[in-house]
Amino acid sequence: MKQILITGGCGFIGRYVTEELLAQGYSVRILDSLIDQVHGDAAAATPDGVELIRADVRDKAAVTEALKGIDGVVHLAAEVGVGQSMYEIARYVGGNDLGTAVLLEAMIDLPIKRIVVASSMSVYGEGLYQTQDGTPSGSIRRRGADIKASRWDPVAQDGSALTPTRPTSRSRLTSPRSMR
Repeated sequence: MKQILITGGCGFIGRYVTEELLAQGYSVRILDSLIDQVHGDAAAATPDGVELIRADVRDKAAVTEALKGIDGVVHLAAEVGVGQSMYEIARYVGGNDLGTAVLLEAMIDLPIKRIVVASSMSVYGEGLYQTQDGTPSGSIRRRGADIKASRWDPVAQDGSALTPTRPTSRSRLTSPRSMR
């Protein structure tokens, strides 16, 4: 039976990947820091038979230990939330960039055949919306004043409500808001 390490395996996507791998007959080990803000009580929900290592992906010793006997890696560990990344830059760069570097460095001399690295939905920007009269509105920008006032739903230029129309296609050009 092949053993897969999922970094960030207790996160939203990681839980589904774990379930799918288990259903396909894989053995799963999870490396996750279990940050309260993100995970809540996710550790209690770890499926039976899954080995959970509670550690930060930047901890080289923990990553090296987690990689023992592993055939493949699904790398999902990341600091999430574009908003906080704007003012907690060191934390986000450390968790995302340095964490990935530590993982890759620990894998250099190991016989791991495959690594899957996930991106973020944030690279696509806002989804597709339409105005109240049905006019497509594809280039949406959230307004700073709305965000500061805890109004999260995007609005049209005139301030009227928008309705999401359909999921964003993977073929859509990227438009990361954190790069502007």
